[in-house]
Amino acid sequence: MRNRVSNRLVPVAFFLSFCCFAALYVLNAGGESDPSTKALEAFRNAYQGTAVESMTRTEIPGLFEVVTGGNLLYFAPEGNYLIIGEIFTTQGKSITAGRREELIAKRLKELPLDVGVRIGNGRNRVIEFTDPDCPFCRKASAFFNQRTDVSRYVFFAPLVQLHPDAERKTAWILGAKDREKAYQEVMDGQRDKEKFPEPDSRASGLVMQHRQLAARMGVTGTPQFWINGKMVQGANIPVIEKLLTEGGAQK
Repeated sequence: MRNRVSNRLVPVAFFLSFCCFAALYVLNAGGESDPSTKALEAFRNAYQGTAVESMTRTEIPGLFEVVTGGNLLYFAPEGNYLIIGEIFTTQGKSITAGRREELIAKRLKELPLDVGVRIGNGRNRVIEFTDPDCPFCRKASAFFNQRTDVSRYVFFAPLVQLHPDAERKTAWILGAKDREKAYQEVMDGQRDKEKFPEPDSRASGLVMQHRQLAARMGVTGTPQFWINGKMVQGANIPVIEKLLTEGGAQK
């Protein structure tokens, strides 16, 4: 019972903690016409070097949402407080999660598909972020190779801490004349014993571009998929298969 009460008090306490900021900020704002502009200026002064994609007012007075890279943060100009975490309603709904989904959906539409490796020409659109040495990525790749109803757009997010050769393999795939063939050879394990050379500047640039896209999409692990716009983390084959079946039925 005590834990339930504590859990219910968390969002209330979070909200009340900003009421002080709200009162001070509203009083100090005076007749300023655009609080977001003042807040952005205060943020840049306090956190120099942090790139800001957007800053918007939240429903909590005096608190602003900050989008920077793949992160969604909160900023209270009165005191220059930066908050990392979730905002919940008293009903337990995460406002932060909802906004994060909106941002990712927007970025998904903006993703330059021509940069990825295109495989297949089926009715289901699959966007995947992968690592060529990740066993779960290879498992998912083998599954998709058996399907004729998918159009895959493959992007790379090599985890060099776990797979030291993954970045060189990624560069080799992206620099190949036939990128689909190169991808299949690597993911099938045909080139596991091969020693890949250090990539040239062009290939390194392509790898960096893929890394940046992964960060922008909030990818922190592989594999990660968007099946007809719906996200799946990991090689969760039953969920992927269900989404493909549903997507095919709707088209």
